[in-house]
Amino acid sequence: MKLKELTAEQRRIAVDAAQLYQHSTDLQAERQTLRGGLYWKTVSGHDYLVRITDRRGGNRSLGPRSPETEKAYREFTDTKRDLDMRIKSINDEVARQAKFCVAAGVNRVPRLAADIVRSLDASGLLGTHLIILGSHAMYAYEMAAGVQLKAGLLQTEDLDTLLNTKSEMELAGSIRSGGLLGILQDVDATFKPQRKRSFRAVNAKGFMVDLIRAPIDSANGLALTSIGSGIDLIAEQLRGLEWLTALPLITQIVIADNGFPVRFVVPEPRVFALHKLWVSLQPTRDPIKRKRDLHQAEAVVQLALDYFNLRFDDEAIKALPSELTAMIPGLVERINDRRTKTQSGKTALPPGFEYPDND
Repeated sequence: MKLKELTAEQRRIAVDAAQLYQHSTDLQAERQTLRGGLYWKTVSGHDYLVRITDRRGGNRSLGPRSPETEKAYREFTDTKRDLDMRIKSINDEVARQAKFCVAAGVNRVPRLAADIVRSLDASGLLGTHLIILGSHAMYAYEMAAGVQLKAGLLQTEDLDTLLNTKSEMELAGSIRSGGLLGILQDVDATFKPQRKRSFRAVNAKGFMVDLIRAPIDSANGLALTSIGSGIDLIAEQLRGLEWLTALPLITQIVIADNGFPVRFVVPEPRVFALHKLWVSLQPTRDPIKRKRDLHQAEAVVQLALDYFNLRFDDEAIKALPSELTAMIPGLVERINDRRTKTQSGKTALPPGFEYPDND
């Protein structure tokens, strides 16, 4: 497997884009606290300050007109106006920086996948109810390391999302109503369930979004199996997915192929790699996918060791199920052996980043 480290200029451009985007999302979050509006309502000849609380017209009174409510009205409208101006300004700067990201070649994530994840983030689902898995998670690991992995490890025509079945955070009414399918259709109206009560949605060009979940312990009562309360994707149950949330999740801003940033939330790299290796060893796994799983696992292991300064013998890893930890000695030994051979060569790449068969 080959790898290319980002240049100093590429790193600077990517970091600038990420910081601008983070500032933009912080402002958007602040703006959300001011959603709706304030207005004066006359009742029986008296003015009352009213706050709109939802899109359906819900409201509540903040009291009759007084110096205090007039001050609250001015502060609310002034703050809202100021935030709107700042958001527009920073978003204009994000758009300008996107051109630099494209020119510098740090634009990596396919646009459709990035747009979907950005919508999941805006809805409040990302990191709370949904986690990005599969090949798309690799974009987060390579950006965190400041490298670019071989394209074959990343390219895919599907986006895997892991449903947190134990999330206790309440969903907004509009999200709960439309569900994951509604969000996908807002991004691309051609997304449809593959079949009735399917875990997969497919668009007109064949791009797939899968909703998967860990097995649910019936003894612990009900847990989420979908996002929406109506017609929505129904998460497919797969063994081993519970391991992916055993360690703290990783948040990383990556760059879409149009240059615009997007925030990914993915599993901790070591547990992702061990799970990928475990999947590659399952007898029912498609042979073609199995080889790719193995290569992805080894790539992330090497990033963990060489760039993230993570170990595979600490207490957090030892606490993982034996099905994962039993694979560590052989895996790390292979990586170290490959690193030694590469470092002894005349044209050595960064530690361990080439497969013997150049696959």
